[in-house]
Amino acid sequence: MTRSHALAACSAALTLTLACGGSQTTSGDPDKGRQAFVDLRCNSCHEVAGESLPAPSVTPAVGLGGRSLLPPSADRLKADILLPSSHFAVGYPREQIMRGDVSRMPDYSKQLSDEQVANLVAFLKSRYERGMPSATR
Repeated sequence: MTRSHALAACSAALTLTLACGGSQTTSGDPDKGRQAFVDLRCNSCHEVAGESLPAPSVTPAVGLGGRSLLPPSADRLKADILLPSSHFAVGYPREQIMRGDVSRMPDYSKQLSDEQVANLVAFLKSRYERGMPSATR
């Protein structure tokens, strides 16, 4: 099985687990999540709507948060953090978001505790608002 096929199988399994209610996402602390976001240097590539964080070193930065017709669920954000290669942001140069056929975002699946993931999810979830997106970020 190629790496791409294995990644797709893992992504499908996680998506199915989350869709069937198998998630153990717990309430997190948005303030601790914000600190973890900075400590993990997520802001090197991501900007977060409504937050004053150290500036990303990539252009354009991959934006998170803001108004969205369908903001991501807590489970979707958790999957994005733990399986960053499960899908890729649209509208960014391939070389900016991918290395070969995988995400440039580090794999945190074995590095973060459930509490750290819950805190990151709570922080990111707090930065989204349901509504018509603005024309510019």
